[in-house]
Amino acid sequence: MRPLLWVCLAALSVALTSPAWSQQKPARIALVIGNAAYPGARTPLSTTIADARSLADELRRSGFEVDLKTNVGKADMRNAIDGFTNRIGAGVDALFYFSGYGMQVDRQSYLMPLNADAWSLSDIRKDGIRIDSVLAEMHRKGARVKILIIDAARRNHWEGRFRPAPEGLAGIDAPENTLAMYSSVPGKLVTDRAGTNSIFVSELTKEIRAANMAGAANVTAEDVFNHLKMGIYRASSNEQTPWVASSLVEQFYFGLQQTGAGAQQASVQQPSEPEKSQPISDNTPLRHQSEIALMPNDHFRECVACPEMLVMPEGEYMMGSPEDEAERSSNEGPQHRVKIPRRFAVSKLKVMREEFEKFVNETSYAGEDRCFTLEDGKVEERSGRSFRNPGFEQDGKHPAVCIDWDDAKAYVAWLSKKTGKLYRLLSESEWEYAARAGTNTPFWWGPAISTDEANYDGRSTYGDSSKGEYREKTVPADMFKPNPWGLYQVHGNAMEWVEDCWNETYQYGPSDDWMRVAGKCDVHVRRGGAWNTVAKILRAAYRDNRKTSNRASNTGFRIARTLGQ
Repeated sequence: MRPLLWVCLAALSVALTSPAWSQQKPARIALVIGNAAYPGARTPLSTTIADARSLADELRRSGFEVDLKTNVGKADMRNAIDGFTNRIGAGVDALFYFSGYGMQVDRQSYLMPLNADAWSLSDIRKDGIRIDSVLAEMHRKGARVKILIIDAARRNHWEGRFRPAPEGLAGIDAPENTLAMYSSVPGKLVTDRAGTNSIFVSELTKEIRAANMAGAANVTAEDVFNHLKMGIYRASSNEQTPWVASSLVEQFYFGLQQTGAGAQQASVQQPSEPEKSQPISDNTPLRHQSEIALMPNDHFRECVACPEMLVMPEGEYMMGSPEDEAERSSNEGPQHRVKIPRRFAVSKLKVMREEFEKFVNETSYAGEDRCFTLEDGKVEERSGRSFRNPGFEQDGKHPAVCIDWDDAKAYVAWLSKKTGKLYRLLSESEWEYAARAGTNTPFWWGPAISTDEANYDGRSTYGDSSKGEYREKTVPADMFKPNPWGLYQVHGNAMEWVEDCWNETYQYGPSDDWMRVAGKCDVHVRRGGAWNTVAKILRAAYRDNRKTSNRASNTGFRIARTLGQ
């Protein structure tokens, strides 16, 4: 389910924007394809999708205009390759990457799309896409430098259906000015290992990043690949040896700027100093180079009506609560390590009432005038209640409440259409990661809580805290101190919808930034606590759920923005 969801999100992003490739011919283009969820395989390939995304991110930092495709069938894979080669012209440097299954027939290597159904050697030729044909088309279109990276030498589920084909991939005859790398030498297979990324891509991205660092500006791509061979050999305990073929007659550098003989510079220029300063914002959608140059803590706003966004770093943390955390619930475990493999942006504040109202007014969005409110000491669903009238006084700077999950999804779809960028709700693992901001205590500031730090029912206590004020309503969304990563009110004021369907525990849950789209999907997860909840509910690990159609005067949302797509 997870790969399918991301394919849908990517398709939405493309549908909301102009075509994936910009109209101006770039100096560097890349097509990155990762296929994992082959229907006939016993299990999906575990690292393929994460590998493709990690490499795409690294190539964007190197000035490539990247088209990322995941879990594609033959027609879509062929269309992506045709779109890629059609963008190639004289002077363009072109890179093609594929991770998935590959097969060798008659000394030719074929890359297998998701819907391949091979029962004979002729089926492989019919359903597969020949590596040599892709490379030949790149050459025919006049690419200056052609880079080919293939990670497809895996034992596959078609074996045994017919006379065994030779193992691994066949070597290639590289046309002039080509640099090619396989994850294993021709005729050998790679054994997949556990982890977020494969050894191959982990070492590859590390070497490309090192080549981009100051002081490594003159490291050629051939140097990168040769270093990579040694790095993978060591990291795999001498079990995996990549294969490199080169016919380069011109130097190519992954670094954007070089000096001296053979120097080159990508047509996408390095951002100027003002663009790197904070904020990176002029109320217009970020340009490609500005987006890939974003650093953690940078902030931006892409339209007048858009929330201000903060960039979160990649990293790891322990999700859930330890068994000795006071007043924990069983649904907060088992505590487990989660890796957030890529940067993403989060709204600095919960979506405010005035921001949600701009969406409603611009789209004539018709939400129900019914909401669960706390009035006269009773919680019940009342008519005539909505985000405009939640049962207590608010101004435009308060968080929008009386928002159901579908309302929140409609809002992010509107933002995506307005900006041409992929806005969305956070996944549950992203939410806790951003809320904790590198800490591991029940609240980002420590083990206890007071009403000087958050808005909740101050008649309750947690840890060694004292009772405090019960305000009985929301407060402005920028009240209290932000957490170390700049996010306000991750604890209290209003609960926040996230993307995930409800699951009773984290067993079989993701160990990365994926949202869970299986489970009880008529209800969705809420996080963070609210103005009328007791103190323990504000803990970073606390989680509960409500029906998708439930509107409550203590529930709003915060948004995320996918970067580099």
